[in-house]
Amino acid sequence: MEFTRTGRLRASGRRWTGWGLAVEAGAVVWAVPADGQGRESACILAALAALAVLAGVRDLRRADRPFGLRIDEHGVALAEGGLGWGQIEGVALYYAPAGQVDSDDRTTAPAPPHLHVFPAEGAQLPGLRVSVRNGRRVQDVADSAELDQGTDELIRTLTRYAGPRLEGAPHGLRRAAAPGPVTLQGPGFGPLTDAAGTPRAAKAPVGAGRTFTARRNSGLRLVFALALAVAGTAATISLFTGGLPWGPEPLSAFGPLGAMLGWSLSVGAFRTWRRPLRLRIGSDGIAVQNFAAPEVMIRWDQAVAVAVGRRPGAVEKHPWLLLWPVPGHSFDLPHDLTDGHQVYTLVELRRLRDSEHVEPTARYFAGSRYAETA
Repeated sequence: MEFTRTGRLRASGRRWTGWGLAVEAGAVVWAVPADGQGRESACILAALAALAVLAGVRDLRRADRPFGLRIDEHGVALAEGGLGWGQIEGVALYYAPAGQVDSDDRTTAPAPPHLHVFPAEGAQLPGLRVSVRNGRRVQDVADSAELDQGTDELIRTLTRYAGPRLEGAPHGLRRAAAPGPVTLQGPGFGPLTDAAGTPRAAKAPVGAGRTFTARRNSGLRLVFALALAVAGTAATISLFTGGLPWGPEPLSAFGPLGAMLGWSLSVGAFRTWRRPLRLRIGSDGIAVQNFAAPEVMIRWDQAVAVAVGRRPGAVEKHPWLLLWPVPGHSFDLPHDLTDGHQVYTLVELRRLRDSEHVEPTARYFAGSRYAETA
């Protein structure tokens, strides 16, 4: 499969250059009659527009440079030369840690990944700088956002030709030692290929599994919220009917506040009661339902690795159930980045009943997909 970048780079360069020149002209027109602070603002806008023009010119110049990336059954090749798969320890899609966290504690979709190649000792792709990350030699081959064929086509091609060398989880993870057929895998930590053709978890009876529910009683919170709402509403009505039938009369002044707070909490508690926190682990995969959110099902063939460990970047040491997806798969669940790989933080174990049984259950059903964290 051949990958090019001329089309996207030229489109990006023309866009940046065109808008930059337009804004530059507007800033000049604004600066001529203005004075004082207005002229300073116009000069700042003109400087920013000049930077946009320079970025556009840079993209146009890069589009004119020869570039060719080929990935096939022989290996990875550039215009200057290539490496066979025997000379490559692994390939990975590296996501830069530039995501932001919103109010729901979800990391926004990261920028498109870069294709990284980890050459074997003594080998390297010509024309590219070699750097070291976590003790491994790595070369940044291409930004998938610049490829005319897109990120999805890059993932499909790598899945087809790189096989287990396509790393979907950090290299430092170790596969759990589990009895059963020997797992066919490369030196990396790529998508799992089972010797028997089916995951080890398929040995369990169909439909077998275990469901873990929330430790806190969401129904009880709904009752308390409704009680507060009813009491606040009654106190509010008493302001217009001549005083409370019970308790000190000054309490009626807090009626509107209690009513608003109570009914707001009741709506949230009702949604939580209808859709409580639930985790199901079985032979078909992992199903997660966060509070007030639809259930999300992750099949085992969509997972590279599963582990119980600390949440990436978190200070607290409470364990979470973590899952690294097969490249190309995404789910509507909170996620973070570890060593450039996307990891889904499924649930914090202390929020579940019988949380001590989550790790052995996940270890059994995940089979060779279960990973030992460092």
